[in-house]
Amino acid sequence: MNTQDSIYRSAEKIRLLTEVSQRIASILNVDELMVQVVQLIQKSFRYYHVGIGLIEGNEVVYRVGSGILWDSPDFQFKPGRLKIGQEGITGWVASTGTYALVPNVNLDPRYVWMVGSQTQSELTVPILVKGNLVGVLDVQSDQLDSFNEGDVELMMALASQTGIAIENARLYEDARKMAAFEERQRLARDLHDSVSQSLYGVTLYAEVAGQLLASGEIEKARQNLSELKEMAMDAMAEMRLLIYELRPSVFAEEGLVVAIQARLDAVEGRVGLKTRLNVVGNISLEPRMEENLYRITQEALHNILKHARAKEASIHIAQDDNSIYLEIADDGVGFDYEKCLDIGCVGLSSMNERAQEIGANLEVISQEGTGTRIIVRSKIS
Repeated sequence: MNTQDSIYRSAEKIRLLTEVSQRIASILNVDELMVQVVQLIQKSFRYYHVGIGLIEGNEVVYRVGSGILWDSPDFQFKPGRLKIGQEGITGWVASTGTYALVPNVNLDPRYVWMVGSQTQSELTVPILVKGNLVGVLDVQSDQLDSFNEGDVELMMALASQTGIAIENARLYEDARKMAAFEERQRLARDLHDSVSQSLYGVTLYAEVAGQLLASGEIEKARQNLSELKEMAMDAMAEMRLLIYELRPSVFAEEGLVVAIQARLDAVEGRVGLKTRLNVVGNISLEPRMEENLYRITQEALHNILKHARAKEASIHIAQDDNSIYLEIADDGVGFDYEKCLDIGCVGLSSMNERAQEIGANLEVISQEGTGTRIIVRSKIS
């Protein structure tokens, strides 16, 4: 390798390290993360094969890779599992926690040959998280003696960053699962506290109506049945809301506007509330902003169904180059906002927290008997 090639390769290593850091910093899915890493390494240096294997029990399991060896439709990556300490260079690295630099795999008794493979040299480094080995990064070449100590340093650095990113993704997944569990617990409590009680009330009203009819008090029975109908409709609305919240979120797949319209169609539209969604501009926001705006809208609609006794509700969303505007309005009974703040209304507190997370300003305009407007304004970059 001449001096110019050496300089280029060194610069490429620095560029790759920077790019991997930037690319994987925000990836919160372990499989997607590993795919990005192997593809970046393989394409940057045109290696014959790059793979990442994760520790599963007493084996290293390869689920992602890049290069001729992996991408060929005729090639089956076997063995895709290697026993730690017993099979392959990979198994040795996973057992010892140290790297293996093999200039000629044909002379190394640890190497496990695969049908169709043209590998001549190999570099395998451990992926560590807080001192614990979680996997290996494996780089192969179809040329002899392709790797040097500089490559070892680079791959160790990449493996270290990959390990941190894997840990971050796993912590996020654990937190998401815990949040989902807590949300289902909340829904279970809501089901018991609201719907169950409403249905119990319906039963009592039906019994009283039967007694009134039996005694000939037709007018009182009619009034009782009217109240029973209203209570049953409230219970139905609450049930629809809970069922919708248990479904997979449209938001994750389709974005803010489609998710709001889907919610209006599935819940509010089916319980008789007239709704309107007005969108101005192309709504294109970073995921964290969209999610918090959606949750604020969701909480506002929830309050409209439970408390407002509204006949109509409208949502207005507008975006320009510098800002996003969201307004949720209803024609319901309204409430005393200051009093609600004093007693600590959970729904309003949640909306305020969501707004603060994205640096937005939340304004609530409401008085008893005049309906409610909830307005969110935020600057965007």
